[in-house]
Amino acid sequence: MVISTPVSTVFKPKFIGSVAVDSGVISVIDQSHIKVDKAGAINLPSYNLYTEINTEVGDGEYKIYECRDEQGGLRKIIIDIQ
Repeated sequence: MVISTPVSTVFKPKFIGSVAVDSGVISVIDQSHIKVDKAGAINLPSYNLYTEINTEVGDGEYKIYECRDEQGGLRKIIIDIQ
C-alpha cells in the first residue's frame, strides 16, 4: 500500500527586507528568549532556540526573501548572501 502525500506548490521568492551584518555572522533567534539584565548585558538561551550562520563573505547587507504555498503559508525563508 502506497500512501501519497499531497505536494504543495511553493511560489517564487518575494523580497521582504534585508539584514545588516557587522560580524560576518547572521543569528536566527526567537526574540522572546532574549534576556537583558539591568546592566544591559544580553543573555541568549543555552538551549536550542537560536543558531548562528557564518556568512563566509564577511560584513554586508543581505536580502531576505519568503516563499509561500498556494494557501499563503510560509514555506521557506531565503537569505541571499551573494
